[in-house]
Amino acid sequence: MKEAIGRWARRLLWVLPALLAIYSFVKLADFAWYRAAIPIGFRDSNWSGGWETRSYGGLSGRLLVRLPDPLPVDEEFKAEALVYYPIYSVWKTGQFVKMDFAGRYSPASPTPSGRSTNAIPGGGMLKFKGIVGHQTVEYAALVDESQTRIVGGYLSRDPDDYGHFFIRYY
Repeated sequence: MKEAIGRWARRLLWVLPALLAIYSFVKLADFAWYRAAIPIGFRDSNWSGGWETRSYGGLSGRLLVRLPDPLPVDEEFKAEALVYYPIYSVWKTGQFVKMDFAGRYSPASPTPSGRSTNAIPGGGMLKFKGIVGHQTVEYAALVDESQTRIVGGYLSRDPDDYGHFFIRYY
């Protein structure tokens, strides 16, 4: 019995580092693929970040976004984004999907449903809507005071999905 336990313990001591090495290799390969595959037209994007779905088992990826600088206040503007799906993703493996958006930025502090006088701290509210093929995606986000970070959520139709995203200015 002790020999069997010792044998399994030795195997686990070998398997765990091997799994960690495989995970690290896949993440490094994905980052290298992502950096090498960025289209030339998006190498000058001014925002980058990530996204994660809540409907499809935590599928996540990266974002490159081109927003006007500075953000136009209380008027419609156009924006472009590249949504990257990792090499280990089961959907659009290692691919970028380009999305065009119409957005609106309001520097007024948003309040929750208009029912409270307690303002949410931040630099304002940002809303986007984009259509790619049959898919419609709507975003709502908060902008920090320095206008260098944006965090929010999205809702997609066809396919139905929802999740969150974050981007930062660089």
